[in-house]
Amino acid sequence: MTYNEINDGIWEVHGEGGPGGERNGVYIVMDEKIAIIDTGIRNTFQNEIEECIDHAGRKEKEVKYILLTRELHDAIGGAKQLMKMFPKAELVCHVNAEDTLRKPYLFLPEKHFEPDKKGGRFSYQPWDRLEGVKPHAVFDNDDKFELGETTLYVVAYPGMCEGHAMFFSSKQKAIFTGGEIYIYPMSFYNYLIDRTGSAAEREKALTFIQRAKIDMLCPAYDGAYIGSQAKDLIKQAVQAHQTFEESILVTLSSKGPSTFEEIRDEVYLSTGVSWYKPWKDLVNDLTLKAHMEKLEEEDKIFLSSKRRKKERVWEVHDDARIDPESVLYY
Repeated sequence: MTYNEINDGIWEVHGEGGPGGERNGVYIVMDEKIAIIDTGIRNTFQNEIEECIDHAGRKEKEVKYILLTRELHDAIGGAKQLMKMFPKAELVCHVNAEDTLRKPYLFLPEKHFEPDKKGGRFSYQPWDRLEGVKPHAVFDNDDKFELGETTLYVVAYPGMCEGHAMFFSSKQKAIFTGGEIYIYPMSFYNYLIDRTGSAAEREKALTFIQRAKIDMLCPAYDGAYIGSQAKDLIKQAVQAHQTFEESILVTLSSKGPSTFEEIRDEVYLSTGVSWYKPWKDLVNDLTLKAHMEKLEEEDKIFLSSKRRKKERVWEVHDDARIDPESVLYY
């Protein structure tokens, strides 16, 4: 069985383990009405979602909402199938996710990622055969969805991507974080900020999660975490985000003017970042670029007029320098 009730009224449905050991999953919140949060990768465990609702003694007509936390293929892939299974349900996404949802085959490769190209073709295309869907409605920051005694509040920070949102359940004090906290088995540093996302907004999202009074953390991968375990994992995710950024400053402080490739090699080595396919081809250096953009906006680093073998180099401002001996990981 790939589904189970993890709290009063909250069910988890998950697929098989992926290349990195993670499990793509969705959550179902059941009250007088039912909300399904995310839809999973295309053609994976959508039938199990239907089985879960039937197993709980509920009917398909009671599904009121299919809510999307983000517009990436691992959240929207099963939308078309679920809309057929639950024809009375409303598919709802963030207002900034609507374009990608309608044309994922166009916007995912052109707007969100920097796919590695080989022989004129993308080496991996998770948007292949991914049909566009038209949402019934869109939500924005601070909107809410009433299910009965349970209210799902929208908490939107476009950290991972511009259409990213989280949902907070009032009854169980659970937060469905979508892509903001992936508890990957291998490293907390393997998080994605795509071309539309923002390192600054991700930091705000993590800060919100850390300060919120929650009893359950429900990320899109790897299942839910309860109580002190959830708080510990959130703390580690915040530290990883800060350390990733700090390692850029440490690299420039110790190595001096450096090319982007030199910064990347040092940062990945010190933090242990290691992507696997398909993310290795899709993510490329997007997360690093997002952090460097934030540091540049904060006037901590700058693109120098100096060059090394015709390549521009980056430097750190004096007041942002960090002594490598002051950090443990470098």
